[in-house]
Amino acid sequence: MNFKRIIAIGIAMFVFAVVSWGWSVWVRIYEPLPIESKVGEDNPTHKESKTYRNTINILMLGIDQLANESARADSIIVLSINKDTEEVSLISIPRDSRVEIPGRGFEKINHAMAYRGGINLMVSTVEQLLGAPLHHYVYTNFEGFKKIVDIFGGITVDVQERMLYDDIYNPINIYPGRQLLNGAQALGYVRFRGGRGDDFGRMKRQQEFMKIVVAEVSDLKNILALPQLLEQAARHIRTDISIAQLLGFSHIVRNINPD
Repeated sequence: MNFKRIIAIGIAMFVFAVVSWGWSVWVRIYEPLPIESKVGEDNPTHKESKTYRNTINILMLGIDQLANESARADSIIVLSINKDTEEVSLISIPRDSRVEIPGRGFEKINHAMAYRGGINLMVSTVEQLLGAPLHHYVYTNFEGFKKIVDIFGGITVDVQERMLYDDIYNPINIYPGRQLLNGAQALGYVRFRGGRGDDFGRMKRQQEFMKIVVAEVSDLKNILALPQLLEQAARHIRTDISIAQLLGFSHIVRNINPD
């Protein structure tokens, strides 16, 4: 066996190992909505129309899950991508909004995630509220959020006010000023509802934080952290976006201006 063949075999084995590992990660992340259990399947917003043909709406949730128990949606954001203009919009929904949950009546919207039906019911509730289809969803829990921020080495933000909240599981104690927040502190930063703006200020911080994370992910210095990020994603993130669809979004994502 000559040297070139050995090199070629080595490269092929390496590529196979990387692809296999990547697939094992995706198998754990990918969680499609079962067609037979979709709540509100007859809802007309599920049907594609000319209005939404060139738009992709993705429901993004941060859930207050600590282990494997049922959990409420602590953060609710709809990411809307216009495929023609490659523009992106973010719509935040206050978690205490009183809305009609299919089969449950009027309650706080964040409760939909905790009821039987889980993400199915949450999707249907938001679709009914907005009168628009949700094509995909992504959600993560508190632990996943903290781990991912820590892998980046923390996230630098300009904290505008004193944040103090006594909580047995996730206490918040952050002083004003530009600073590097670790995972636990960052979670407190995006969850804090006291002070100026209350829930609206909270939603604004969440959107601004997302812009910072997009910039961090796009930074080449973080490429070495990719294996750790993917492993934490496999443990704590769930989505119904397939690999093929994700690759289809990639050219749009590359051109997104976070501003």
